[in-house]
Amino acid sequence: MTHVSTYDEALETVIALAAPCAVTDVDVWASLDRHARIAEAVRTGIDLPPFHRSMMDGYAVHQADLDTQAPLAIVDDIRAGESPRCDLSPGKVAKVRTGAPVPNGAAAVVRQEWVDVIDDKAIRIVRPVRDGESIQPAGEDAKAGHVILEPGSVLDPQTQTILRAAGIGQVRVYKPCRVAIIATGSELVSSVNTPLQRGQIYAASDAFLAGAVRDAGATVTDIAFIQDDLRSIEQAITAHLGAVDYILLTGGASVGDTDFVKAAVRNIAGVDQLPVERVWMRPGSPFIAARAHGTTIFGMSGNPAACFVQFHVLALHAIRRTLGHPSDTFPLSAILSRDLAIKPVKHVRFHRGRARLDGTTLVVEPQLNQSSGILSGLSSVNAIIRLDQSTYQKGETVPLLFTRNPLVD
Repeated sequence: MTHVSTYDEALETVIALAAPCAVTDVDVWASLDRHARIAEAVRTGIDLPPFHRSMMDGYAVHQADLDTQAPLAIVDDIRAGESPRCDLSPGKVAKVRTGAPVPNGAAAVVRQEWVDVIDDKAIRIVRPVRDGESIQPAGEDAKAGHVILEPGSVLDPQTQTILRAAGIGQVRVYKPCRVAIIATGSELVSSVNTPLQRGQIYAASDAFLAGAVRDAGATVTDIAFIQDDLRSIEQAITAHLGAVDYILLTGGASVGDTDFVKAAVRNIAGVDQLPVERVWMRPGSPFIAARAHGTTIFGMSGNPAACFVQFHVLALHAIRRTLGHPSDTFPLSAILSRDLAIKPVKHVRFHRGRARLDGTTLVVEPQLNQSSGILSGLSSVNAIIRLDQSTYQKGETVPLLFTRNPLVD
């Protein structure tokens, strides 16, 4: 008899079945072709900035001259990238540019608009200057040995900028895991150039699965379409065992007489009962999770709308774990835009919706038609809502996860 897991039990098992993380070194000074996650804390080997530097175009002055009205002699002219040629003493100033090192003895930089230039050899300060004005001390941003990036940080152009400034050449990141997608179903047609016969449909789920897998930072190694045949499904799965970290199957996960995925995975894993075979959730109750020969296998619905939910609320969390992402499953809360009343069942419900910011408040509008047979609404969906009750009032808070970039309209 098939054991039915609660959603939280299934999620815990799915994450426990996540493929092990692998790491690799990335050249910070090369172009980034993807966004990875930092695998180890990164420490700077130098002070940031590495010297006391001017934050303005102006004149470096000595402590004794901060309040003076007397003429001050210009003894140096320092540009960015140059070293000071002498130290400052009372009565002397050095002309400096933004980003240039200030000389020893400098207490402040007087902006050039705060001085009267007597000639090319002397200036007079026309307003009082505070100690430390327009000087950034060495190491103010980060001292040598300071952790500048924690594990799990995203390596993108913003963090790449920090790493380069810190003089770091390579960092260790989580390696992209490998994912194979197998769509099962004798009704599937994988080319739009092939006219549909009665009873056939065009394959669709592999499109969003492949895109979501790549967006997460993983690599899609293969997409295959297999007829409803036990031996063919077993062969397709076996061909990828040990060569990929994950196999994502769609279709054939239920209990019909042509649903062979569960039997195929049981045979390959050599067990009578898989860690997850069915979940108290709607949509997407038929869901399979197992691990065999170094590969994690997830079997999802052949219905694209149900598969969409299963992937985001279950399978994706394991893949994200392998890629070093934070493990929050429903990291956000949103305010419902309207009342909800659903049939009381023991299942956790997952509703597709569209979330938006209303001022500083995250508001979510559940789709009116939540039927798994309605696929067209996915074009406007950007979030999934978790519902554990049968009734909700407008304004109540619900857990939410985004399924696409919320900034993309």
